[in-house]
Amino acid sequence: MQRRRRRRCVGGGVSVQLVWLLLVLAWSWRMLVEAQQQAALPKTDPIEVAALNTIMGRWGLKASSEWNISGEPCSGFASDATDWDHQRNINPFIKCVCSYDNNTVCHITRLRLHELNVIGHIPSELQNLTYLVDLDMNYNYLTGAIPSFIGKFTGMLYLGLGFNALSVPLPRNLGTLAIFSH
Repeated sequence: MQRRRRRRCVGGGVSVQLVWLLLVLAWSWRMLVEAQQQAALPKTDPIEVAALNTIMGRWGLKASSEWNISGEPCSGFASDATDWDHQRNINPFIKCVCSYDNNTVCHITRLRLHELNVIGHIPSELQNLTYLVDLDMNYNYLTGAIPSFIGKFTGMLYLGLGFNALSVPLPRNLGTLAIFSH
């Protein structure tokens, strides 16, 4: 009788081991699939990530919880269909377009740094956000001249620099922008 019990235990042990093995294999497969899916997601241009991190760090700003400055900035609200104009409570805020290079690269197209009490010059790193169409830096304490590189944003539709202490004259190439608010 004891032998039969042992055989049952040994047989039951093999079944438990087989179930554990199948669970481990299923978990490993799931992790592999998730890793492949993550690798297939578009990534923000690293030059733009570095520029954004530098600007935010220089001014001591933290990203909204709706987007991720330390990981993939063009994720969450930054890349979904969230309406930029109706989310004034998200500040600072970026919006991205992730359809470049066969949907593998995201570019920052909108940057809101509105009424954040930032002080100083317009940062030169901003020139690395070459896909900007909307830049809102109204109601801050920005000083100095408006840099000429702003006029090189040929896709810019809105530039908000109002209610700052910026100096004149304005760069000549600002005339290429569709809308300018100073």
